[in-house]
Amino acid sequence: MRSARRTRGLGLLAGVAALTWTAAGPAVADGEQDGRGSAPATGLQASSHLQLAKPVPVSGVKPGDDVPLKLLVRNSGDGPADRTTLYIGGSQGLAFVEKYSNCVHEDVPAQDEGPAQVTASCSIEQVLEPGVVYGPEEPIVMKLQPRALYDWYTLHVDADSPVFPNGSPNGSGRQLRLVAQNNPPAGVEFLDSLPFTHVTAENTADFSLTGAKIKAEKGETVSAEVTFTNKGPAWVDNDAGSPIGVFDVGIPAGTTVTGAPDFCTPIGSGGKTVAEKDAEAYRCTTPYDYVDENTTLSRAFELHIDTVVPNATGKVGFVRGEHRSGTLPFDPVPGNNTAAIVVNASGTGGTSGGNASAGEGGSGSEGATSGATASGGGSAGSTGGGTAAGASVSGGGTQPELAESGVGAGPLIAAAAGLLGTGGVALAVTGTPWRSRRRPSAAESAGITG
Repeated sequence: MRSARRTRGLGLLAGVAALTWTAAGPAVADGEQDGRGSAPATGLQASSHLQLAKPVPVSGVKPGDDVPLKLLVRNSGDGPADRTTLYIGGSQGLAFVEKYSNCVHEDVPAQDEGPAQVTASCSIEQVLEPGVVYGPEEPIVMKLQPRALYDWYTLHVDADSPVFPNGSPNGSGRQLRLVAQNNPPAGVEFLDSLPFTHVTAENTADFSLTGAKIKAEKGETVSAEVTFTNKGPAWVDNDAGSPIGVFDVGIPAGTTVTGAPDFCTPIGSGGKTVAEKDAEAYRCTTPYDYVDENTTLSRAFELHIDTVVPNATGKVGFVRGEHRSGTLPFDPVPGNNTAAIVVNASGTGGTSGGNASAGEGGSGSEGATSGATASGGGSAGSTGGGTAAGASVSGGGTQPELAESGVGAGPLIAAAAGLLGTGGVALAVTGTPWRSRRRPSAAESAGITG
């Protein structure tokens, strides 16, 4: 079983930033510094030193709105910059309103561990004088897309650096030019580092869970599938660096988990990680700290029927995660945040086989259908899973901010490295792929190798 990788949710380099042309480092939060930027003068030779104004987060906007980028550049050196290269990157909920004729614009697909992005590398052939603050001749505007929610943009400038490593300018609009600001805003802090700016849109993403309904005889091993879906309309990025979707899966009474899927780890009282044999439930996560809209992730558990217990139920529900805005604050439909695995519901007896239909919103028979198959005899996958005996309903309790969700009462134990493996049970993904999240360095994205 693989564990979820914890990465920062919003400090993405976006394929454009942090470029001093020979090295790149991790992105930083709004207004922090990491020591990059155009180098100040050294020795007696006059040199330019370009800095960017500290970013200001954007909120109170909605899909379809235009967002002007807050770009101010100051030459803090003692010599002119004869040419400026401006790098602009945006998350996948943003799009350029105008593509400039002196820029290379790219729609960068998701790659490795990073979501899709939009970028522009622009050559501004004009002199920036020392001590002067410059801004765009016309505002640089990005439009919020229908999928926008927790988005961002990032900026970086270089003086007299190589231009267009990714190809020739391909914009059909005006030239992007900078003009001196006669009355620059007072109190603005200029930084050497790469700023990035949160753009928080008023939008929603419907996270839902679906369980399974199983009929099986004693001694059989069955597959119970739990599904997580982001029904959109927004994609969701988690700036806390941990998985954006975290949910617990209870073990039905009279069953033993003989195979658990990737990104699910056995937990006990208070949500603490335990050995498989001591598990009361499993804590499952999304693989990375973002999820695209219209995406479904399936987790298949192998259950051995130790004893036939009528209506044996394992509760499925979201638990508190780590997010700057709380637990699923974007979800408008809390009713589908819980589900259940139900084994041998009343009236079904011990007939083997069967299909799952215990779906969204609890342990009833309504909701999406997910697979549940039975096989006679021995177990599949890894062995030694937790056994739930006694009560027919496994799990219980609620999570703050998310009533009737989850199967345990403890805080989230971060689903990071060190989760215990339980064997090769398939993890099925449909819809938009669950892309990996490695963020390319600026040099990689700009086409610099070696």
